[in-house]
Amino acid sequence: MHMDFGSVAEKESVNALTEQVQHLANKNVQLQDRNERLYMGPGDLQERMGTLAGSKPDLSARMVFSEEEKLKISKELIDLQIETNKMKEQYETENFELKNMILSLENRVLELELRSEKVTGERDALRDRLRTLETSRKELADEYIILKSNYLALGKELDQEVLKNEELSLELLNLANAKSTLPGTGSYHHLSHTAADEPSAEPGRVRAVARRVSAQKVKPEDALASEHKQQNLEKNLLGNQDRIKVEIENLKKTYDSQQQKLEEQVSAVGKELQEAKRAIRDTQRKLAEQSAVLLTSRSQLQEVEAENSRLQLRLKELNEQYRSRLAQHVKDLADYMDSKSSDRTEPSKAPAHMKHFVDSMLQDIRASYKSREEQLAGAARAYKKRMKNLVKKHENLLIAYRQG
Repeated sequence: MHMDFGSVAEKESVNALTEQVQHLANKNVQLQDRNERLYMGPGDLQERMGTLAGSKPDLSARMVFSEEEKLKISKELIDLQIETNKMKEQYETENFELKNMILSLENRVLELELRSEKVTGERDALRDRLRTLETSRKELADEYIILKSNYLALGKELDQEVLKNEELSLELLNLANAKSTLPGTGSYHHLSHTAADEPSAEPGRVRAVARRVSAQKVKPEDALASEHKQQNLEKNLLGNQDRIKVEIENLKKTYDSQQQKLEEQVSAVGKELQEAKRAIRDTQRKLAEQSAVLLTSRSQLQEVEAENSRLQLRLKELNEQYRSRLAQHVKDLADYMDSKSSDRTEPSKAPAHMKHFVDSMLQDIRASYKSREEQLAGAARAYKKRMKNLVKKHENLLIAYRQG
């Protein structure tokens, strides 16, 4: 009985020791797992740091590329602005020249219109003069007809008077001859002396009458002379009328030729105006195209700036995430080292080694941050310097272009 009780107690103690050993073994396994996990933590941390470091240069490269693209687009934008300014100045110059050309052409048109009005006035004056000459010619023709009819009537009367005078002269001659042949009587004795003188005086009177008749016969010659004068006057009038008609025809031809020249000049001026308007439209179209390209470049520049800002924000977020993770891992390492130092009773060099590793890692991180900050600061200074140089070059180009 006593032995049975002792064996039972031994069995219970063995079972208790076995359970304690098993519990210690389980705890040892847990500690080993935790130790392995904590030892694997720096490797994961280094791997994550490598990943973050790899992503960080990638972002840095993308930022540098974005800066280069931004500089390139800024340069293209400045070139486009210079070209646009050149186009604007060229457009203003061409527009000024075309306006001057249009004004000169309008002045030419006004001069041609004034010349046309002047020629039209001269033509109207010549037409009025022609009407006046035509009226005077008709009046002279009517007067000529009246004078001719009067002349014919006077000629007939003159012929009748000449016939009468010839008859009277014949009668007088007959009477004179009859008196000279008659014998003297007693009743005429007291006139013997006078009658003796009459035969000698009668032929003188007859001759005087004949001279008067001959003088009256000269009047038709005067009438013929006046008729010749009238014919000459009529010829002169007709000749003047023909000459005036010829002059009017010449003036009409001159007016027609000048009118044709004016129409040709007006058509040429119209063509020049159309060409000038076409050139203005082409210049405006080119300027609109340049403005569209400029707007497109500005929108691209804004997009690149937005992308650059987005990348910078993303880099900032990754840096913050990287720092928070790094702080968390450092905290985990510190907790692990504290737990190891509290669990171990014997002094060990592991905590000092881990602390040295963490310190060196933090120093490397600080050095990388410092170098990257210096690199970014240098890139920013170089970018500002390049932008200043580009602005100066742009100003110098504008000054040289305006002076040239």
